[in-house]
Amino acid sequence: MDLPVIETPVFPRWVWMEEITYSHIPIATLVTAYMLLAPVFEYIGYKRHDPRWERLSKALIWFAMILFSPGAALGTGIPMFIIGTYPEFWSRWANLFFWPLIAQFIFFLVEVFFLFFLYYLTWDAWQGAKKKLHIAMGVCAAISGYLVQIVWDSLGGYMLTPGNVALPGVDQPVAWSLPAMLNPSFPFLLFHRTFGNFSYVMLLTGGVLALRYMGQKRKDPNSENTQYFHWAAGICFIIGFFAFFAQPVIGWFYARVIQREAPVAFMAIMGGHSSPYFIAKMIAILILLVVGGTFVVKRYGSKSVAWAATAGLLIVLLIVIMHPPLMWLGQSAAAWRVVSTAVVLAIIGWLWRSRGRGDPDRKGWQWAMFVVGLAAFFAFAMGGFSREHIKSPDTVYGEIVKPEWTDYEADRYLVYQKWLEPQELLPIDLDRQRPESWRSEVGQARRDGLELTDEEAERIITYLEEHH
Repeated sequence: MDLPVIETPVFPRWVWMEEITYSHIPIATLVTAYMLLAPVFEYIGYKRHDPRWERLSKALIWFAMILFSPGAALGTGIPMFIIGTYPEFWSRWANLFFWPLIAQFIFFLVEVFFLFFLYYLTWDAWQGAKKKLHIAMGVCAAISGYLVQIVWDSLGGYMLTPGNVALPGVDQPVAWSLPAMLNPSFPFLLFHRTFGNFSYVMLLTGGVLALRYMGQKRKDPNSENTQYFHWAAGICFIIGFFAFFAQPVIGWFYARVIQREAPVAFMAIMGGHSSPYFIAKMIAILILLVVGGTFVVKRYGSKSVAWAATAGLLIVLLIVIMHPPLMWLGQSAAAWRVVSTAVVLAIIGWLWRSRGRGDPDRKGWQWAMFVVGLAAFFAFAMGGFSREHIKSPDTVYGEIVKPEWTDYEADRYLVYQKWLEPQELLPIDLDRQRPESWRSEVGQARRDGLELTDEEAERIITYLEEHH
């Protein structure tokens, strides 16, 4: 069914879509992470009789409250924009997920009620005998907020891995589908984003608190505020650093699901048109590991911290070794494993050499903490952008294309699907393995049993000749 599409001014619709969503998502993920961690920190402070944990917990909720309104406003604008610029997608998608969307709206209202009225406003009043009740209200707010994330991650997972659930037509109100919500990538996306939120939010928070520590130190190096910001920056940073190491493990299983359920999307990120974003993400993660790891072992210095960092890096190495070789080392699995092992072992050696050395309270290291926080956020942003970009030109993988799709994108999709996938050329290395004649190569493949129509063969040949 043809639905009218509203054209956007100045920039194409996908630019506006990215701008709106990437203004909302960091706010939403930061608020959710703070809500989940605040009652935990408050409980630790209550059990240890340590007011620093209490102060940190209240600060997280205070900042979450400041961000809540702009985050909610931007979130409201997203469906309004989609309805006008992607009307067929919204109509069919909402037909499939109407009741889950209503459920997340209810969860959001419950979240606001608990967070504002029963947690934030009662903070000072519910001390002493009502402390446990206050913490319980924080837990209720956190659960409500996390239920909102669960719904959206389920719906977002469907867009990449719909499984066997077809997108209904505009005139087919399904209302909701449990198999669609429990799509193949949903649990991996949910946990990957959860630990990603904890990691980038705590690293970035630690970096910001480190800058506050520098400011307080200049005013009064021995004040209570100075000591608090020094402690809080380190606590947030180390939590964020070690939360990262869950990411490669979950990400590995997530990638395997994408490879099985959405092979064209997997090829796009493994050497295809989305690989530059994946590489940029890996560079940001390398900065996180080297600079962040160096600060952690300098700041805390104990062998247990150094061994924990070593264990995390060895987990990263294991995942990297299992990973298909990336293009800049060619397609030699041996070269990829040797270089990767050498790099990770060099980082581990550097961390042990740095343990307890130098002064981590120097100004340069406080700025380094902030840079690591920015790198963690950049890695988070690139991960989300890549996940959406690899579906191009589809809006829902294999189900519906975006209104502004181009012949170039359609031909590229065809090359991934009909030329690369049957030959299992992963990662994509069309330039290094370029034959003398693509026409002869494609013709020989068809004679060997590759099923292509004449039109498909001509489109593939033209694309390969023009771009490879």
